[in-house]
Amino acid sequence: MSKEIEAQRKGAEIYHGSATCKQIFLELLDEFSIPRRVFLVAEVEAAEFEELGFNRATGFFWIRQKAKTEWKTSKTATFYYGEEVTGFIKERHLSKLGGVKGKDGMFSLPILEFIVDCPTAGKVKVRHHRRCQPRQPPRRLPKRCRIRP
Repeated sequence: MSKEIEAQRKGAEIYHGSATCKQIFLELLDEFSIPRRVFLVAEVEAAEFEELGFNRATGFFWIRQKAKTEWKTSKTATFYYGEEVTGFIKERHLSKLGGVKGKDGMFSLPILEFIVDCPTAGKVKVRHHRRCQPRQPPRRLPKRCRIRP
């Protein structure tokens, strides 16, 4: 267990059991006006939660799973959730996320936060570490890398 979780455990609501943890987490997302599709680890069937903790005083939450899970949003975009996911939750904002990575095409980046601009429209901004931001990919692939039909 990480040091962050140990520090926040005192005074936190702690739940055990996969079904209970998933239900409570979905309720938390609703309570803080965060669309469920933003953080779909609770709806991934393969995800088996062991523990969910939430410290209302600080807004810190954590999820412990039995194994890492992944969720594909499209043909190229994928989110990966580690065995331990941590972060802070407040109204329309998930921040300082740990254990969440996003992959779009060739680039895999740690996700820092989800910001919900307009809950009714479902518009969400995803921010990642700037130091991990890849340089602009080349405009053309070298001839030796091109796939021929």
